[in-house]
Amino acid sequence: MDWKIANLQNSMQIIYKQKPDCYSVSMGIFVCCGSRYETQKYAGISHFIEHLLFKGTRTRSAQELKESVEGKGGSFNAFTGEEIICFYVKILEPHLETGIDILSDMIKNPLFDSKEIEKERNVILEEINMYRDFPARYVFELLDNVMFQNHPLGTSILGTPDSLQNINRQTLFNFVETYHTGKNLVLSVSGRFDENLLIKTSKMFLNAVPPGERASFIPFTKMESASFYNIEIKKTEQCHFCLGFYAYPRGDDRRFALSLANIILGGNMSSRLFNEIRENRGLAYDIKSYIRSFYDTGTAIISAGLIPGNLIKTLTVIKDQLQLMINNPVKEEELERAKEYLISQFLMGLEDTMEYMLWIGEQLATKEKMLSIDEVQSRIRAVTPKDIQNVCRDIFQNKAYFAMIGPEDKHDEISKILEE
Repeated sequence: MDWKIANLQNSMQIIYKQKPDCYSVSMGIFVCCGSRYETQKYAGISHFIEHLLFKGTRTRSAQELKESVEGKGGSFNAFTGEEIICFYVKILEPHLETGIDILSDMIKNPLFDSKEIEKERNVILEEINMYRDFPARYVFELLDNVMFQNHPLGTSILGTPDSLQNINRQTLFNFVETYHTGKNLVLSVSGRFDENLLIKTSKMFLNAVPPGERASFIPFTKMESASFYNIEIKKTEQCHFCLGFYAYPRGDDRRFALSLANIILGGNMSSRLFNEIRENRGLAYDIKSYIRSFYDTGTAIISAGLIPGNLIKTLTVIKDQLQLMINNPVKEEELERAKEYLISQFLMGLEDTMEYMLWIGEQLATKEKMLSIDEVQSRIRAVTPKDIQNVCRDIFQNKAYFAMIGPEDKHDEISKILEE
């Protein structure tokens, strides 16, 4: 196997991969929760806590946290997703203990100083306002709103101005008590390190974390929507839109065929949408497709930014290209190029200790079936043109959800194309 797994006495798991040719070691503590675990009242609390853990612990000030890592030449940061939060450090091999010490201190001993809470609340409110002024990003939130509606997956990871006001010091501590427990934590490590030192250091700093209970979230059940459109009128030079379809959960075996279909459709500069919309017709500068996967659902998304006058032409081309993928198997040479691209991007990413750490850590934290590097490549290689056509039929024959930010509504013209 490409990695090893060890268990602490509190049920916390450690997954690690030694890379002796590297100088650095990357480590991250994954918290098995995220925005989909939240209630509407406290939406954004996961992200709020991610910010606040850098503001000091009961044993170190914010400045001491930064100096402990950066003073050793390392870097540290964090991110919040729908199903995981990750705090991570990249540092040279002799400073492994420092990295684990700092991460465990942040997880175990948050201070949640009242003044810092209020300052950070204002910072996140400004972050929300910033993204709302950034249509190319905010349009993805509008799409989530209409696809997932009142489910937590339909609410921004940042929360809302109203929900942020509900979060106080006690709710923050309640969150940590619930989620910062052995059964909800994974330590992932990749790079150059001594295996015995890793296990010894992990036990020293993390055995004291209480085991707790594995957290759960509200499952998503796809339902017939009352609305498939979310259009916001705003005075912008461009209109930005997203076209969304329900797709597969992260553990579905069809995800490999879908990933390849995505590359062929709009995943790179060789893709059909890029060639037809940008290269051949000059309708848009930015055109791309994406796949997002969660535990029990997923989305396939096409997005673009363009002048309003090109919107209807572009949607027509997209609809035609989707129909081609539904009706006709892709050619072997096109599929082979997509396979080489997907495998190459995967392997080149894993050359970096940070990317490898994130890859194995996320798999274990989300309880995804662990696949080795060879197994991933084999699954990709095994996809056939018929597999691609089947997933395209399964996904793109359904009615599309549509979100847009722009100076004109154009709902009637848009619906004629998408619903014909």
